[in-house]
Amino acid sequence: MRNGNFRLPKPGLSREKNLVLILLAILVALVLWGTFWWMVRLALFVVIVYIIYLVLREYF
Repeated sequence: MRNGNFRLPKPGLSREKNLVLILLAILVALVLWGTFWWMVRLALFVVIVYIIYLVLREYF
């Protein structure tokens, strides 16, 4: 193994970086959560329309 110029990150900078990453993860989770519920509503709408189509096709 090679012993190169390996340095541990500074604790202050690492703490700030972790805080930014945590805030970014929370923001992404909130955006995806809203998108998830929008997609669930869309899928539910498609299923309801398809069921109505099947019922109407059966009787007409």
